Amino acid sequence: MAAFHLKVMTVDRCFYNGEVDRIIIRTTQGDAGILPGHVPYIAAIGIGGLTIIKDGEKRVAAVSGGFVDVSIEQTVVLARTCEWADEIDVKRAEQAVERARAALQQKESAREHDLAQVKLKKAINRIRVAEKK
Repeated sequence: MAAFHLKVMTVDRCFYNGEVDRIIIRTTQGDAGILPGHVPYIAAIGIGGLTIIKDGEKRVAAVSGGFVDVSIEQTVVLARTCEWADEIDVKRAEQAVERARAALQQKESAREHDLAQVKLKKAINRIRVAEKK
């Protein structure tokens, strides 16, 4: 089967760098599947999953923020955060859900309310992705 080069970068590390058969990534417009020979494409990344399929094996990661850039040479994902499902500390994510829900109950500014909503979405996403492993 044909493959293409994928590079996934976060702020602090090169998360993944290698050949893959396909990927599925959550963009702000929904899930996008990238196969070898995909047309050039750029999209903003939402809060969701990144599934990497190589040699028939799937590996899932939680991803949030950034963008995906597909070119003829390679696909590059620049993500604010990205972590493998099997590396997620579910207990810590559950605590983050509770903290975010508590913050949403407070009568805070619109900005603080929006930040709490994003934190809640990220924590729930981490739990959902961890359960997929």
